[in-house]
Amino acid sequence: MNHRNRGLVRLALIVLVALLVSTAAACQRAEPPKPAPAAPAPTVPTPPQPKPGGTLVLAVGGNPVSLDPALMRDWISRQAIINMYDSLVDLNEKEEVVPSLAKSWRVEEGGLRYVFELRDDVLFHDGTRFNAEAVKFNYDRMLDPAFNSRNLATLSPVIARVEVLGEFTVAFNLKRIDVDFLTEMSWSGLMVSPTAARLHGVDFARNPVGTGPFAFKAFEPDSHLDLVRNDKYWRGAPLVDGIRVRIIPEASTRNVELEAGNLHISYHASAKDRERLKRAGLVVEERTTASFQMLSFNLADGPTAELAVRNAIARAIDRDIIIQQVLHGAAQKSRAGVPSTSPYYHADVPMIEYNTKEAERILDQAGWVKGADGIRRKGGELLKIKLVTSDAEERVLISQIIQEQLNLVGFSVEIVTLEWGAYLDAMRAGNYHISYWSLGGTALRSSNGTANMKSDAHWNVSQIRRQPALADVSARIDVIVDTASQTVDDQTRFNMLKEFQMLSYEHQLIFWLWHVQSHHVFQPYVKDYILYNYNIIWTYDVWLDR
Repeated sequence: MNHRNRGLVRLALIVLVALLVSTAAACQRAEPPKPAPAAPAPTVPTPPQPKPGGTLVLAVGGNPVSLDPALMRDWISRQAIINMYDSLVDLNEKEEVVPSLAKSWRVEEGGLRYVFELRDDVLFHDGTRFNAEAVKFNYDRMLDPAFNSRNLATLSPVIARVEVLGEFTVAFNLKRIDVDFLTEMSWSGLMVSPTAARLHGVDFARNPVGTGPFAFKAFEPDSHLDLVRNDKYWRGAPLVDGIRVRIIPEASTRNVELEAGNLHISYHASAKDRERLKRAGLVVEERTTASFQMLSFNLADGPTAELAVRNAIARAIDRDIIIQQVLHGAAQKSRAGVPSTSPYYHADVPMIEYNTKEAERILDQAGWVKGADGIRRKGGELLKIKLVTSDAEERVLISQIIQEQLNLVGFSVEIVTLEWGAYLDAMRAGNYHISYWSLGGTALRSSNGTANMKSDAHWNVSQIRRQPALADVSARIDVIVDTASQTVDDQTRFNMLKEFQMLSYEHQLIFWLWHVQSHHVFQPYVKDYILYNYNIIWTYDVWLDR
């Protein structure tokens, strides 16, 4: 082989080796990459676990009128004392009747007899046993006219007698069918210790004993109510050591105390403060409740005994301005005392609208003549109105706006401001002409105003029973209330309650104002509370995550 051929062979070998190396490298590059190590699974944060300890501090807007549940029937008092007591039945968040101290019940005799089977593991705070005899004692006590229970007017027309059938079985025999009987028991069924009630007599309210998750420790009016954990509570001991209920009428003071961390829960914040409180990191719970606000008239005494005066007042008040400027839109203007979400709302009941010219025409026609000072007189009598209000800031402000609006059409309005308990006493005694009055039902279905107008009802502050000119109207309302409560058919009840709403409109018995949205405030570390639609916060399960 010559040199030239050897060179060609050498060149071929070099090319062949290069091709082999290149192919091997390409094959190596073509191999799939090895999988990367698996990423660790994301860690799911463990929810905070309930922990015991601490004192829950909550604020209410006034002194409870009594620590005895049989002697109170207002929301502020119930909010203050509810943690000391249990009822036979409760309403849940859906407004359904559910067991409590009564674990079950059955209805007999076509609705005229309710038999309750009671829990057998419940003790009062004084160590005595809750049983059927205790239930009978509580209801006999409330039904005794000499005791003067705030529940008497509601219970006495319905309950004939309470009968003990066994240690833990009790029967209620009714005088008539009452479709709202169980709902009413969620309010009136708060049980007190018979032993303590007999021992303390009229002083029981200063030494209250119930079965609730917290027991009474001390009460300082205008300051606070202290409760301690009931370690033998039938549902199990609560997590917090106790509750301090602070009495703070001023919403602005409650706000400052919340922001400073001195309050954990506050009932009823003003709508105007809700955004400020949220920005401060607080939780604001909003609820549309079964409540109605109205301008209550004294129908028996003073200028408001005259229909023309009541009609003029209703047309002189600009509700839209108050809803926007004071309630910051958190209210629905009322047509007839019934929110639009209620099954008893009637869209064809007339809505009274703001009309100062019409108000003045009505007064002129009735002989109330405006003088040079702008105030009206008739036969030498000044058109002077006594407007009574509680000392809550929002109520005072609304009353002042009403005063200004009535002044424009010729009224002279004197505002009298009273502490909550004194205010309630003045209203029931009829020591007023008009007042911004508020009532709350336990369920939307009961928010029709009729119970307030029944002539002998505890909450009737209108004095209609003392006005001879309205005797027939009052008697008809009594029939409507009693009959509707015995009527199972919803359509029949619907029609009857419309008649009440029309009577209220035609005789201007009430000036329905609005239905408010309530605002309750919580620190973010307050856990597991339950807020019912009827303005009660259940704190048994509450714990403080701090």
